[in-house]
Amino acid sequence: MAERTQNAKDLLTLYKALLIELPVAGTKASLGVAKDNELEETAWKAYEAWIRLVNRSTDALYQNPFFGDALGRSLPGLLRTQRFANSVSGAVSAALRSVDGLPGASEVQAVRTELHDLRLELRSLIAVASGRPALPEQADMQRDEEAEEEFIKALDGRLRLARRGKAKAA
Repeated sequence: MAERTQNAKDLLTLYKALLIELPVAGTKASLGVAKDNELEETAWKAYEAWIRLVNRSTDALYQNPFFGDALGRSLPGLLRTQRFANSVSGAVSAALRSVDGLPGASEVQAVRTELHDLRLELRSLIAVASGRPALPEQADMQRDEEAEEEFIKALDGRLRLARRGKAKAA
């Protein structure tokens, strides 16, 4: 009985805050005559009443034996539906991958491995071109990236010179 009384009080507080106090506080705030934080306090009052109502309703629902029995009976069917949906989505995505030509996980991993090997080869070429010994794989990454950028810029410069030479010769 006390719980029903508290629910009624919270419901009345919520309606009063949402339908009367909050619009009045909003109007006061827009006119610039509101007290400090009046709008925020009213909103929090409504929020707290709402949370208390939802918590009590949820507690009452979980304490209801009918809800527990219904959930217990429907759970195996829900799990079967979930397994079916997972298998259908897996089949559909596999079919779409083959139709659209999207790469699979193994193909993506192969490209990543090849890219890693190419980076190592580029680093060893940079080391040879600069007269340094080959850098180990766990070397300072920032220095490696800077050296790669310098090497790529140098190659771009050589390509531009080669194109200009060909253009002059023609």
